[in-house]
Amino acid sequence: MAKTLMEDDLNRRLVALLQQDGRMSHAELAERLGVSRPTIIDRVKRLEADGVLAGYAARVAPAAVNKPNVAFVAVRYKDNNEAIEQRFIKALEDEPDILEAHTVAGEDALMLKVVADTPAGIAERLRRIRALGPMVTTRTTIVLETHWEKAGPSPFPSSETPGKKAKK
Repeated sequence: MAKTLMEDDLNRRLVALLQQDGRMSHAELAERLGVSRPTIIDRVKRLEADGVLAGYAARVAPAAVNKPNVAFVAVRYKDNNEAIEQRFIKALEDEPDILEAHTVAGEDALMLKVVADTPAGIAERLRRIRALGPMVTTRTTIVLETHWEKAGPSPFPSSETPGKKAKK
């Protein structure tokens, strides 16, 4: 039985390095991993094609663009209409200060991550969110301090950390 891409140790280490620095050159990746540059190029292409590497982007600190106020917004719909929900989600995607949207289980339908310049700016974004969909209610949690954010899940099994082999 063939291994999946992420069952391969070299691929996991490659993904971990790209999570640390998505701009790292193929030459540097090859040097750090002890393989040839063509090997890295081929592996990166396969990881991209398989959807493991979903893209490359600059991570911008909200405070650096004068939007230091961060909130998580739980959204509920009073109407259960799939077409209306999909239009609502698409409208949310077009809002530049809504950074994430997740369908969630439980009483809420969506969880959003929103940024703004001031607490009043958060209130304005909440009004816009509620105006985008019919019968939408929100519940907001303001972030007081962000301790860390990760670039994505670790490519290593939970029992294994980079540089360590899993115990057998």
